[in-house]
Amino acid sequence: MDVLDLFFKKFSYKFPKGYPDINNEQDILLLESLLGFKLDEGAKEKNAIKKIIDANPGKFDTMSNDFRIANTAKVSADEFVDAIKNTYGADVEVEVTPPRTGNNKSAKFNMFTFNDDGNTINIYLAGGASANLGIKYELQIAQDLQIYNEGGTEFTHKDTTEEIIKTFDLKPGEFEIKEEGKENKKRPLEFTSAGPIIGYTGVGPDGKKSIAATLTDLTIIQGDKIHYISLKFGSTLTFFNAGVTSVLPASEIKAGKITNADGIALLETLNIDNELFCRVFNEYGETDFKQYHSKADEDYDSTKLFNLIQSGIGSGYWMLKGSGKGSDFYEITEAYSKQASTPTGKPNVLYGGSDGMAKRIDITFESAEYFFKVNIRNKQGGLYPSHIMCDYKKK
Repeated sequence: MDVLDLFFKKFSYKFPKGYPDINNEQDILLLESLLGFKLDEGAKEKNAIKKIIDANPGKFDTMSNDFRIANTAKVSADEFVDAIKNTYGADVEVEVTPPRTGNNKSAKFNMFTFNDDGNTINIYLAGGASANLGIKYELQIAQDLQIYNEGGTEFTHKDTTEEIIKTFDLKPGEFEIKEEGKENKKRPLEFTSAGPIIGYTGVGPDGKKSIAATLTDLTIIQGDKIHYISLKFGSTLTFFNAGVTSVLPASEIKAGKITNADGIALLETLNIDNELFCRVFNEYGETDFKQYHSKADEDYDSTKLFNLIQSGIGSGYWMLKGSGKGSDFYEITEAYSKQASTPTGKPNVLYGGSDGMAKRIDITFESAEYFFKVNIRNKQGGLYPSHIMCDYKKK
């Protein structure tokens, strides 16, 4: 008698027919609970991987693991994001999670998460150049600066390193470098009389909380001067990523309306209709919400939106933005932050995402410096929202 025979003999009494009926939802749920896994686990990833391979010939291949795609062309993480967009459309949003971060339990590979027809897809790009480029970029810049500090002149990123040296007038042996990017200092959502803002937890040399000390990835200590540098790599990046389960609780959404003061304040700041917001999640898979996509009325007051975005951008540090084409190094002053945070038009609210069928709300707008997309969604594959994120792309 094989293992399956033993299994069904042991548990047959639990099923009305004496065996699991694959056309009966309750039988399937019971069978999955006994087995300890979902019968279709990995099926949507397997189908997505096939689509990506077919749409990008010669670059990828299948693997025995249904969640992994072989990186035969040795593409970078950014290039794989482009491959996903080439397959599913330019509007699809792709989140890249580094190894051993968040829900990514892999010790080696990036996890790429996106939405396909209402399904959350998680794919691991195995092999090649898929290591987190942001972390790699930070490490290389830190190494270049340390080489210079020790009297060397051979740099991986020559132009960028020399620009940093010139900007801060650095002299070999007279500064210290601290790598702080992996600390991931928390930035919680907070509520004030001026509306919701993004808080900060980093501490400056004076012992007080500092947004620059929170955002820094590389800190250069030059005598009594401290230079904070936030490093980013890629085109579309994230300014903030905060949890919302306490202010947008599933219990209130299920009841059809957000009733707590903080949740109401957040929705009003983003010009989101309270009841439509709840319907997106309660009617997920049933209603096309594209018909409700809207732009704010002329009397919409964007002051609180400005406060939220400016608290996310902050000031008092330098931004170093790298890509395969070079880098952009500039100071985030108070004046720059104000200009970059000021909406130049009314926000658009995309209920159900761009296609109206996703379990998310997107809010798009722009300033003189950036294109913004704020989204509220569940990052763990569930239905009800867990986070608010603000992605941006420099003009």
